[in-house]
Amino acid sequence: MRTDKKSGVQKRRRLAGEILEYLLLSLAISAFTFCFLYFTSESMADTYLAGRDVVLSPSGQTVLGVWLRSICLTASVVLFLILFLFLLGQRMAYLLKIIHGVDDLQASHMDASILLEGNDELTELAEKINALAESERELDRKERQMKEERDAWIRSLSHDIRTPLTSMISYTQLLADRHSLSETDIRDYIHLIQAKTEQIRELTDRLSGRKRQNPEKVEHIRLLLEQLALEWEESLEGHFSCEADFSGLTDFSGMADIYAFRRIFDNLASNTLKYADPAQPVTLTVTGKENLMIIIQKNGVKKYDSSPESTGIGLENIRRIAADYDGTLEVRRSREDFSLEISMKIPACL
Repeated sequence: MRTDKKSGVQKRRRLAGEILEYLLLSLAISAFTFCFLYFTSESMADTYLAGRDVVLSPSGQTVLGVWLRSICLTASVVLFLILFLFLLGQRMAYLLKIIHGVDDLQASHMDASILLEGNDELTELAEKINALAESERELDRKERQMKEERDAWIRSLSHDIRTPLTSMISYTQLLADRHSLSETDIRDYIHLIQAKTEQIRELTDRLSGRKRQNPEKVEHIRLLLEQLALEWEESLEGHFSCEADFSGLTDFSGMADIYAFRRIFDNLASNTLKYADPAQPVTLTVTGKENLMIIIQKNGVKKYDSSPESTGIGLENIRRIAADYDGTLEVRRSREDFSLEISMKIPACL
């Protein structure tokens, strides 16, 4: 704090020093001008009077001297004022530039800056205004970024809510035709509907901001993935020939957000239903060990023009979830085949 105060005093002295310098310079030039005018005019008067053989009385010489000094002093004072105000005005004009710069900042929503001139308090003022404008621009940039991230997050969860809703509609339509279902099938479908309902509630809680990522201890990661793969397969049942392979996955424990994992498999199923070729099989391969997990899905691509255009939200959701686990998503496309590879590092149990 003491250092800041001292530096502030020094900067104020620089501006005061500049003004004092202008004052002394103006005084020096005015004094020189007075002396030059007085002695020159006195010499010219003596020469003029001597050329005309005019001899002034002592009182006349006194009056002439007072008259010459008055004229020279007046001229010197006028010169002093003009010179001092001119020099001071040159520096004060920078203050007007700062004022106009502030107006430009307001008009351009802080997207401008004030040109720095000199090295005094006015320059410090301009620097602080520029720093304030830069801070305002940075806050505005972060606000826009946060808004974009929140909008993307809302679109992501809204997209993921549709997938369990679609499954619930399919299951309720099957339950409507009770004659073709056994009691076991009915109980299974009711259990699936309850699970999807719980999933929707979890997603809406996160959408409203009441709940975020919630990792919990999972003793058997492989068992969890097999259950999610079973739901994935049931979602595609009747539309695709599905095959899930877990032979390359060793069982391990870790901290996992079960609903985030379910969102991954729901997005896989949703993308498959929209864009995959029903005539070709869909394979899901899960491998990994020592908390590293890799999920690979391969399927064919629809060859007719009626397939909807991809928004990319589903894949972006998977990419974000994978990033939460220090993982990545790699997508490979061709005209006939589509595959994606998800790698994730599951944290060890606390």
